[in-house]
Amino acid sequence: MPGKTLLLLGSGPGIGISIASNFSVRGFTHIALVSRNTERLKQDQDTVLDAIQERGYSCQVKTWTCDLSDFEQLERVLGEVEGWGSLEVVVFNAARVAGKGPLEEGLEELERDFRLTNLALYKVAQWAIPILQAVKDEDRHPSFFVTSTTKLYKEPVPDLVSLSMVKSAQRALVLSLHAKFGEDVHVALLSVGGVVDPKKKVLSPENIAERCWQLYRQRRGEWKREEEIDDEVEGQ
Repeated sequence: MPGKTLLLLGSGPGIGISIASNFSVRGFTHIALVSRNTERLKQDQDTVLDAIQERGYSCQVKTWTCDLSDFEQLERVLGEVEGWGSLEVVVFNAARVAGKGPLEEGLEELERDFRLTNLALYKVAQWAIPILQAVKDEDRHPSFFVTSTTKLYKEPVPDLVSLSMVKSAQRALVLSLHAKFGEDVHVALLSVGGVVDPKKKVLSPENIAERCWQLYRQRRGEWKREEEIDDEVEGQ
């Protein structure tokens, strides 16, 4: 099936659905939304469809319910997405933004967060990178983006020790993928430096989605490995 597919893993309000809506009205023909929350997925699908209808574009939007930390489920979903359109962009947006301090967070939670934020990302990369490497058309922009933060890997938040740990490890993985495969696939972090808020200029979901689009549109040879969006630098 021809066209261009955006796969969003970790769909939800805010950054994820804003990126999906942005790409859906700019030439993408297939938007694949993946989340563990079936009810929220339906709302996300409606949001993207509303954006498409408002702008008068044609784009298919399909949803998959999946717990990304369940690798059998994840493998099944990826196999189904592979046959739907032509994969061009993967956005990995999954994380548990909650937690406790050092020695208070349980080992089970630490393991679960690492499985979701790092091992699931690793498995998605194993599947996606070879597919994206095969995209040789100079007019195409095969991309593998991971939403992150400009802060936690530099200075951990003690009361979010698990998230701080997994985000540090996640950045190491993404930069390693960029170093290894960055000539063929645009592997990059979309790093947000603060709380996302629709009322803010820099950290609004819409502005972050626009920055993701700009990252996607970069020319081969000029691909950045990280797009940092920080209201302390750019002003609110």
